[in-house]
Amino acid sequence: MHIKRYLLKCLHRLQKGPGYTYKELLVWYCDNTNTHGPKRIICEGPKKKAMWFVLTLLFTSLVCWQWGVFIRTYLSWEVSVSLS
Repeated sequence: MHIKRYLLKCLHRLQKGPGYTYKELLVWYCDNTNTHGPKRIICEGPKKKAMWFVLTLLFTSLVCWQWGVFIRTYLSWEVSVSLS
């Protein structure tokens, strides 16, 4: 009986949604993160916000590009298997 009540509560929570707006979630993330860029995007003046936004976007895209290069290099290795 407890399992049924738990599953119904989970289903209700899924249907209802988290109840937060994207802006509230972004502000919460920026207040609780260890990285410097997102925190400064929310807290600084408009010029500094724009600068930190561009820098954060730039370095995030560089990290994603580097991951792509790494994965492409890893998948390009030829594998030979011999079983006897």
